[in-house]
Amino acid sequence: MTAGLPVPLQRDGQPVERLYPGWQCNGRHPAPAGMEVLSLQHRHTGQEACWWLTPEGDILACHALALDKHWSQKIREAVAPALQQLSTTLLGRVTPLPAEACFPHEAMAPLTNLPHTARLQLLGLWFRSVSRSLLVLSPATLLDGEETSLELEAADATGQPFAPRFIRAMLETRPAGPHTLACSPFSGRIIRAELTMPTDRGVACRFSDERNGETFYLFWPGPAGQIDPQTAQQPLFYHPQGELLLGDGPLTPLVPIFLLSWFISNPNCIEELKHAHPFRLEDYGVGKASALWKDIALSPSSSQTDTQATTQEETGQNRTSFPFSSRHWGQSFFFEAGRTAGLPDRDRLTPQDHEKTTGAGHENHDEP
Repeated sequence: MTAGLPVPLQRDGQPVERLYPGWQCNGRHPAPAGMEVLSLQHRHTGQEACWWLTPEGDILACHALALDKHWSQKIREAVAPALQQLSTTLLGRVTPLPAEACFPHEAMAPLTNLPHTARLQLLGLWFRSVSRSLLVLSPATLLDGEETSLELEAADATGQPFAPRFIRAMLETRPAGPHTLACSPFSGRIIRAELTMPTDRGVACRFSDERNGETFYLFWPGPAGQIDPQTAQQPLFYHPQGELLLGDGPLTPLVPIFLLSWFISNPNCIEELKHAHPFRLEDYGVGKASALWKDIALSPSSSQTDTQATTQEETGQNRTSFPFSSRHWGQSFFFEAGRTAGLPDRDRLTPQDHEKTTGAGHENHDEP
C-alpha cells in the first residue's frame, strides 16, 4: 500500500487512509450540488480516476454513473440549465449564433474547473438522462443496398434524410485540419468543416449543410492533440438534430460527450463559427488553370517548391487538402453544377443510352 491520503476520508463509516499500490492523489476539487471530487492518477500507467465525495469527506462513488439516485438527481439538476443551453446553442444548429458574451461562463465554471476525467463522467451522466431516444447504429445498417432513382424519390417523399450513396461518400472523408471537406449525407453537396476540434480521444470536425439547415459531426478516434491523424479509419458520424450516432466501436456513444467537453473548454469557438464560410473552389487553387503550364515549364527546385507550399498554406491552400478529402468531391460538385445548368443526369450520359437514342454507334455531325 502507498502513503496515506492528504485528506480525511470515510467509506461506509470507516476511515480510508491508504490507496492501492501505484495510485496517488492529485487534488480535491469543488463539484456541482455541493459535492467534491478527489482526482487520482496511477504513477506508472498514467491512468486517471476520481472519487465523488460529500463536503464531509464521505466517499459516495468511484464514478459519476455509480452515484445513488439522490445524489445523481441533485447533480443533474445543478448542471442541467448550463448544459441544456450549451447543447442547444452549439451542439445543434441555431441561427443566428449567439454572441460570445451570451456563453454561460459563470454557469459553466463548476464544470470548467473540474478535472478532465470528472467532467467527462458528469457530462455522461447528464447526457444519458436527456438522450433516451438517441439511436446508435452500425454504418452497415444504412448501407445494405444501393438505392435506385425511384427509391430516392420515395425516400424524399417520406422525409428520410439519408441516401446510402451519400453515406458511403461521407464515410470516406479523412481529416485535413481546417481544410477538411466532406460529402453532405443530406444533399450530397461538398461542404467544408466549420470547426476542427482536437480532443483527448481523437479529432472531430463540425459541418453544416446550409441547403438543409442541418449540422453534423465526424469524429476520428486517435491520439490526443492531433489535428490531422494519419488514419484510414472511417469516421464516426453524429447528427444531433436527428439524435443519431453512426459508427462501430466502444467510443461511438461517447462522441457527444467529447464534443460537449471541447465546447466547454473553447468558448471562443462561437466567433470562429461566425467567420466560417462554405466550400469555395478558389480556396483550393482551383480556377487558376492559366498558371498551370507556367508552373510546369519552370520546374521549380525543391526549395522553391517548399516556399510555394508554405505560401499556399498561409492563403488557405493546404497540401493535405488537394486532392480533396473525399474522392467523390468532383463527381458530387460537377454533376450538381450540371443539373443546375439543365444538363442531363449522369445516368443519361452512358454510352449505352447514347447508342439507344441515336440508333447508331457513330453519327456524322459534319453533314447538315
